[in-house]
Amino acid sequence: MQTNTIKKEEFSRNADHLVKHTFNTFDFYTDSTDEPSDRLKAVAVTLRDDGYHIEDEPCVIINEDLSQYHSNNDNFEIWQTVNSYKSFKHSDREYAVMTDSEADKAWDESLDSYLDECVLSEIPENVRHYFDEEKWKDDARMDGRGHSLNYYDGGEEEANINNVDYYIYRRN
Repeated sequence: MQTNTIKKEEFSRNADHLVKHTFNTFDFYTDSTDEPSDRLKAVAVTLRDDGYHIEDEPCVIINEDLSQYHSNNDNFEIWQTVNSYKSFKHSDREYAVMTDSEADKAWDESLDSYLDECVLSEIPENVRHYFDEEKWKDDARMDGRGHSLNYYDGGEEEANINNVDYYIYRRN
């Protein structure tokens, strides 16, 4: 019988370093004593509006370091409770937070990647010049950015923090 239980000797995380923060009446923990970034606050607003919390038990929001992947996006891992943070290696949810221009750039890159890997690879070389890539991308854009950037449900959330609009995409 297979279970999803992780043995304590295989994985455990100490939560003593977590710091409690509050933004717009939403309590959450991070791994930093610094004031949470506006992008992290945008995730907190999204989680609050989504009802993602257990009463009197704040969630944990950790900013992923993706610099090794040369990514400019801010990605956040979310655990619903401190206990789940201590017990589970992988988070419950992941979000990417971008400005409007960053989201447009990521969207264009996503469409290019899809074209290269899924569409053009299926078209014989001798007829590819008949395929209008820009027309295809225009048609694909009719579904909105969330369709390409939100891997969970295709939605796009928005939060305005300090007069900057942030767009939030759930990744899992």
